[in-house]
Amino acid sequence: MVKLQFDNNKQYKITLPKAIVEALKWKKGDDVIITINNKGEIVLKVKKQKYKRKK
Repeated sequence: MVKLQFDNNKQYKITLPKAIVEALKWKKGDDVIITINNKGEIVLKVKKQKYKRKK
């Protein structure tokens, strides 16, 4: 379980547990898409960033 937090910039935040992020293979820079389904549940999906390979 995570707690909803409110910061100095007047924004609400949650922190995702590291184990969950690693299990989903999310990486820094991935875009998290937040939606609400027809049951009223919050759904998080990630759009993976395409990283350019260095030659």
